[in-house]
Amino acid sequence: MPARALTITAVLAVVALTLRAAIGMEPGLDYFTDASQAIDLLAAGNVSGFLQIQPLMGSFSLIVRAPFVRLVLYEDLDVVYYVGALPLLAGGIVLGLALRRHLERVGQGPAVQWLVAALAILNPLTFRALHWGHPEEILAGALCVGAVLAALWDRRILSAALLGLALATKQWALLAVLPVLIATPSRRLGVLLVAGVIAAALTLPGILSSPQAFSSVSQNAALQTGSDGVATPYNVFWPLGSREPTPQGDRYFVPIWASTISHPLIVLVALPLSLLLWRRPDRRRDDALLLLALLFSLRCVLDTWNIDYYAVPFVLALLSWEAVRRPGVPRLTIAAILLLSVSYWGEHVRFYGQTLEDAPWLFALYMAWVLPLTAWLARTLYRPRT
Repeated sequence: MPARALTITAVLAVVALTLRAAIGMEPGLDYFTDASQAIDLLAAGNVSGFLQIQPLMGSFSLIVRAPFVRLVLYEDLDVVYYVGALPLLAGGIVLGLALRRHLERVGQGPAVQWLVAALAILNPLTFRALHWGHPEEILAGALCVGAVLAALWDRRILSAALLGLALATKQWALLAVLPVLIATPSRRLGVLLVAGVIAAALTLPGILSSPQAFSSVSQNAALQTGSDGVATPYNVFWPLGSREPTPQGDRYFVPIWASTISHPLIVLVALPLSLLLWRRPDRRRDDALLLLALLFSLRCVLDTWNIDYYAVPFVLALLSWEAVRRPGVPRLTIAAILLLSVSYWGEHVRFYGQTLEDAPWLFALYMAWVLPLTAWLARTLYRPRT
């Protein structure tokens, strides 16, 4: 099949999978047990109550959603969720438009420009994040990637602001700190300080208002203390686990130690990988985008609770790297989206909905492509340049 026909077929497949994800989407399954109460309190003007509630995420996305939720606070719960999610989608939209403008500047045609812009928001993973109730994953991913892009384009203050907002949105945004600094040509300390001040300003009120709740949530986020070792088949620790009955049905459990070290290990792996690139005298500043994609891929592979929407930041980083480093049709990103959609095919409605019996095959399928892709990203990033 000619390359053009293959590309068109792949894009149409992404469109079909996006429609499948959108049509089968349910309204924010986790939202109603996590972020909903805090957002409702803030939307109703109860700031003190809002600060006492500590959802498993940073405060920025909650603050952004509250004014929108206020408009429909007493409407149907599904309406409340979707209206509150709308402003968070702006992150992906703005990122897509920024990439489109970059592609226009470097001489790419309108078809490529708008394809890249569309993929930043209209892809199956976006709707999976909405399905599970985590639109903040889209916002945080766009903020992290946007911070690196702003640094590449010598917009230091904007880069620092975006990084600070990302850190105040999701804890895993820590992975973006060193890539942003690598992309920044000078005055890195200033960027770090501004980002830290913004993140602290959005985080400290919650800490001071309810330090015990904040400590508990932070510990849960870092060590997965509330997971009891339950795991999906989409991580390297899964073969260490076993299938066990629970009141909700059978689940797979990995050893507690594996669940506990999973998130710290992601950060510990990111540090040497980032420092290795930092010390390379021949590095390019846009290598920071590839590093970010590599770290976000490892975040998925190493997380015992890895599920489809976790890949949103990875897809955004990979898309941005392709747009900057090798402008044109983002074939690698399209391939990754297709492979992710096939790997998580059975999770379309419910976690473990149709995949419990097939978990060994799903593990094998996922690892068969994600490990080679991650290795290729690392090889491309660190190979000697002539």
